[in-house]
Amino acid sequence: MDRRSFLKTASAGALTAAGGLATPAISQRATARALRLVPHADLASLDPVWSFAGIARNAGLLVWDTLYGIDATLQVRRQMIEAEEVSPDGLTWTFKLRPGLKFHDGEPVTGKDAVASINRWAAREPMGAMIKAVENELVATDDRTFRWRLKKPFPKMLLALVKPWQCCFVMPARIAATDPYRQINEHVGSGPMRFVKNEWLPGAKVVFDKFADYMPRQEPASWFAGGKRILTDRIEWIVIPDQAAAALAPQNGEVDWLEAPLPDLAPLLRKSRDVVVGISDPLGAIGLLLMNHLHPPFNDMRARRAILMAISQEDYMRTYVGDDDSLWKPMPGYFTPGTPLYTEEGGEILKGSRKLDAAKSCWRKAVMRGSRSPSWRRRIFHRLRDGAT
Repeated sequence: MDRRSFLKTASAGALTAAGGLATPAISQRATARALRLVPHADLASLDPVWSFAGIARNAGLLVWDTLYGIDATLQVRRQMIEAEEVSPDGLTWTFKLRPGLKFHDGEPVTGKDAVASINRWAAREPMGAMIKAVENELVATDDRTFRWRLKKPFPKMLLALVKPWQCCFVMPARIAATDPYRQINEHVGSGPMRFVKNEWLPGAKVVFDKFADYMPRQEPASWFAGGKRILTDRIEWIVIPDQAAAALAPQNGEVDWLEAPLPDLAPLLRKSRDVVVGISDPLGAIGLLLMNHLHPPFNDMRARRAILMAISQEDYMRTYVGDDDSLWKPMPGYFTPGTPLYTEEGGEILKGSRKLDAAKSCWRKAVMRGSRSPSWRRRIFHRLRDGAT
């Protein structure tokens, strides 16, 4: 995990579109109606299927729309879909698009576009590939309807289509026909903003203009779902690699939103009366420690338990975000805190003071198991015995 990153969530532009946050005060003149954002990274590719980068997803949320969206309560909501129907045996899903949907070139969004977009997305997205493995056919039945017939039921169909990371964006069929392992060269979208390609300066600036013919849903916006009503005519992403300079930009009124300030700079930003510092995504980001269960020493459960007994989440988080306790929370569980599936059952080993002596004992047993220990195990044991790290 990069210590020098913070709140890597949907971009300010995407959140403005989705209504996930209150719109920030615009520092420019009201007549300019432009939101200027310093994003957490440069946009190297505007193809959210070819690239799994979060910045590509964020731009994609502005330029393309999705069939479904996930709301702030983590529930699946219809987005471009008007209605869906599943057969009693779970083998046939029929989807109907909302009327009046248009691409940025004025062409209507059709069932064929949805089918081609799903096919390209599923070639790169794991859950999409799982559906494809049990697929009989995926076809458009008329201009607004498409049907997905399966060999066996796939109950998590809507959860697959709503994933907020590798989103299933709807593109024109001619663009979606591009090999998923090659980048698209057209950026005609179905979303609330147009990508202004002739103003794109890689490493410096990305520009999006409001799409006047976008038809938002009528219900209130909620995270990735609901009515995406853009409140500004233009969004400009200003790339400022130097973090100190980026922190000065909102204080000087040069930009409206700094998406990912360094935690080290948060106290300085809070001192400015014209700057509001907050957490844009209450779910946050989760850091993971992955141990390879297939190879020594972590193929032995005792080695894994030794690490869990010794590791301190607090030490890591304070190194990452500093002493501000509002920027992190302990997590003695697997799922995201504050979500329906979160549980601390089985997470007792991560709680309380660290048991270093017990961890060392457990580690020794793991690396020295068996009478014919490989030489690497003997070397580790001798280093532990002699007090080496």
